[in-house]
Amino acid sequence: MRKHNGKQLYGIQKFLAILKIGMHRELKQLSIRQKLAMNYVSKESKLTQIGDKIYTNTFTPYFPSLAYDRFLKGVISVASGKPLPVVTNFAITPQCPCNCWHCSFSDRSKKDILSLEQLKKAISHAQDLGSSVIGLTGGEPLLREDLEEIIASIDKRSMPIMFTTGYKLTRERVKRLKRAGLEIPVISLDHYEAGIHDKGRRKAGIFEYALNAIRLFQDEGFYVAVSFVPDKPLVSDRKELFKVIDFFKDIGINDMRLTSPILSGKLTARPEEKLSADNVETIFEIQKKCTRTKGYPGVFAYDFFESERYYGCGAGFNYMFIDSQGNVCPCDFTMLSFGNILERPLPEIWAETSGHFNTPGPSCYANISNDVIFSKRKEEWPLRKQATLEVLAECPSYHEKRLPEFYKRMGWLDSKN
Repeated sequence: MRKHNGKQLYGIQKFLAILKIGMHRELKQLSIRQKLAMNYVSKESKLTQIGDKIYTNTFTPYFPSLAYDRFLKGVISVASGKPLPVVTNFAITPQCPCNCWHCSFSDRSKKDILSLEQLKKAISHAQDLGSSVIGLTGGEPLLREDLEEIIASIDKRSMPIMFTTGYKLTRERVKRLKRAGLEIPVISLDHYEAGIHDKGRRKAGIFEYALNAIRLFQDEGFYVAVSFVPDKPLVSDRKELFKVIDFFKDIGINDMRLTSPILSGKLTARPEEKLSADNVETIFEIQKKCTRTKGYPGVFAYDFFESERYYGCGAGFNYMFIDSQGNVCPCDFTMLSFGNILERPLPEIWAETSGHFNTPGPSCYANISNDVIFSKRKEEWPLRKQATLEVLAECPSYHEKRLPEFYKRMGWLDSKN
């Protein structure tokens, strides 16, 4: 068993931390009702302190920081009906040593990728638009030799995170990534058995690379997260599923992104992979158990937070994704686009995107729109502007009578009346 970095806050320690955070100047302007709404969702996250930094999850900058200030400002903005890309992910390369069974990037172009200067410009624009979390994904980001320069270009307005398989990671590179400013590494890990993880990722030895990366990042004092994508058979086997969660606890993971299979990329035409209602309730149980039990990692389960009961889906509303070719998409999994940053300025494309995705949806839009998007499929994703408009006409990104609970509690309906 390996002890995780930092101290999980419970009892009086958690109360005092919440009290301190609650005194933030951005929160003082909120009504009691709105503060209760913020607490309604934030109480479902675990607080972990490492040094003088308090972490909530991989979608929230640590407190205190300029990025956290901007995060609160962004959340308040979107809760009042003003779209803002609080989180922006960049796929900085399409290249990857794996060929995962669920890969959402599989049908995107593997041709030329954005240059360092093009990425720096786009990152700056995303920060200007209000992004407080910048995620670097792929493909495998470690395959870019200029990864450290990309991370270093993200100034203090945003918290940099990186998604990786851990492929061929060395201690020396971890140190370079830390000096560059990386804040949270998110390592792909799906099981406690090497053979099962390797099979799912279609790469022999990738389990050992993942474990090695976790240890190296822990040794350097990082808040370490895993990206966990359980398939339907695993979620249906409660005993086995909870053994995997216990494994994450035992190896000292701080945080877990629990992403259920999404009907995108390789799974676009495979609705049978989608979790059942009973499966989703199991995911809710994991979220609650891990948050409330000492020692377990914090959890951000998409099925939980993107449900109508909490935040809903923020694709194109409070979230933005830019692929390795420069296509701007509502999220990593929604294969739609209003433009490419090599052809039009990012702020202009975001304005058009958020003009159509101007209300949070009650559930994952990629899953809702899957059939319609697939019917218009081209050789490569994403669909271009005209097809995107056609998809939105047939399958709106939100439901007029099903607003997520957080936005109701924040007074969204009042502001629209």
